Amino acid sequence: MQLAIFSLLAVTLIAIGVYAVGQLRTPSTEPGVIDPKSFGPATAELACPEPDAVPLPPEDVTVTVLNGTTRSGLAGDVAEQLGERGYEIAETGNTRRATGPATIVHGPEGYLAAQSLRVQVEDSQLTLDEDVEGTAVDLLIGDGFGGLEDASAASSALEEPVETPEGC
Repeated sequence: MQLAIFSLLAVTLIAIGVYAVGQLRTPSTEPGVIDPKSFGPATAELACPEPDAVPLPPEDVTVTVLNGTTRSGLAGDVAEQLGERGYEIAETGNTRRATGPATIVHGPEGYLAAQSLRVQVEDSQLTLDEDVEGTAVDLLIGDGFGGLEDASAASSALEEPVETPEGC
């Protein structure tokens, strides 16, 4: 029995050695240059807004409101207030992903939509997620959430140009 196990281990080690030597002998695409290696999934590329772009109007933004606090019904209350301001509400629910008072998660094409929601929500931060499509955004409400900005101040902020994101 021991002989069989040691034989199997020896054959496995030889196979690994043959594979490694084969990898070392494979010519690189360009001699003298080390091929770049990537680790993990590719990062999402943000669609850069035009200079002097303004946030999207509320009616063009679909929001999912998720409550990450222990306050029952908070997502529904905030969704109702955002709906009154013209946002389309996709759904409400709970989350464990909330990391601050308010996080707005947007996709590569949703920067202007996220900026539209950012002017409505106090102390909010933006996060890019390549899995979010179009102008849909997720609002993650966490501990320390202070509520929405004053409606008239938020409405006037929708007319102001947005900051150009890093990398644009």
